[in-house]
Amino acid sequence: MNLRLIQITPLREPWGGPDTLRPPNTDEYNYTAIAIEESGKFYYWAKGVGIEITPREYEWVITNPKLYYFSTALRLDLRIKAQRDHRKDTK
Repeated sequence: MNLRLIQITPLREPWGGPDTLRPPNTDEYNYTAIAIEESGKFYYWAKGVGIEITPREYEWVITNPKLYYFSTALRLDLRIKAQRDHRKDTK
């Protein structure tokens, strides 16, 4: 098993320029996530939720943990949020 701690943060200037869409710099978007590789399967855990991810997503989120429009980190953040919202709806 391979665990990688990742500090997820919004993209800040000057990267991407002033027109790059990015989430606000709040606690909701600054957090630690875990990328997990086990027996050829890949997972992402954040905010109390785990999801299965592709090998490519695993590499990309480790390489670039910044939240901004079209980033892997943002796509995974949205999947985690959807999973959390689904759990709330089923309780």
